Amino acid sequence: MDFIRYILVLFALLYLSIKVIWTNRDLGQRDFIKQVLIQIYFTGVQAILPVTVVAVLVGTSVIVSTLGGLGGVLSGGHNIGKMVTVIIIREIAPLMTGGLVIVRSITAITTELGYMRVQREIEALESMGISPVRHLLTPRIFGGLFSLFGLNVVFNAVALIIGFVLAQFLVSLSGEVFFSNVFSAITPMDLIGLFLKIGVGGTGIFLIACYHGMSVGLSSSQVPVEVSKASLNSLVFLLTVNFTVSFLMLLYHDKSAWFGGLV
Repeated sequence: MDFIRYILVLFALLYLSIKVIWTNRDLGQRDFIKQVLIQIYFTGVQAILPVTVVAVLVGTSVIVSTLGGLGGVLSGGHNIGKMVTVIIIREIAPLMTGGLVIVRSITAITTELGYMRVQREIEALESMGISPVRHLLTPRIFGGLFSLFGLNVVFNAVALIIGFVLAQFLVSLSGEVFFSNVFSAITPMDLIGLFLKIGVGGTGIFLIACYHGMSVGLSSSQVPVEVSKASLNSLVFLLTVNFTVSFLMLLYHDKSAWFGGLV
């Protein structure tokens, strides 16, 4: 029953976060947009460097492992682009970017909202007639979601560029062959699956962060407890969404299409 209540409360929080955008529109959009942009800056812009570093490491690891373990199967390297697409774009990118956001932003959002609860700042907003949902939660949820989409674009672009550079250096693979294999391996269902992983997973983890931040009482000792719960629940939710979408895509495709025609 606690788990069911937890899920229902998250859905209610999502509903309220969307509803206040329209119902409280007369309170002024400039401050709302400002809060969204601030969240995009902290979650997205400031995370570009660590995401780039991780993308370089992942792209290098995938290419080296692919050439080392499957070099003979990949027909001289002409299918490396397809392999990179399968491993990086479909699976690793949404997981790694989501994990980095959990480490950086989910913990920060939960901590910030938790201490605002302890210091009664949220009560002060309510006493001034300001909706805490619209002022605090909605900008963090949607700003964080936009940031997650952007970080996935950065991750995929950097990883593919690194993959191309290494493939060209190791097996003299031309850019035309590499990128034609990459784009030919991407299907509309792959883009839908990626969109679902980022959209559903991102919305869920930011909702979880806001919920646990607002669940803090008047004791500061509750803040680290809620931060720990938010981090763990966000990670479990992200993994569940990624596994579910990947499994559904596996059912949709036949086995050979799922692996980009490599088996």
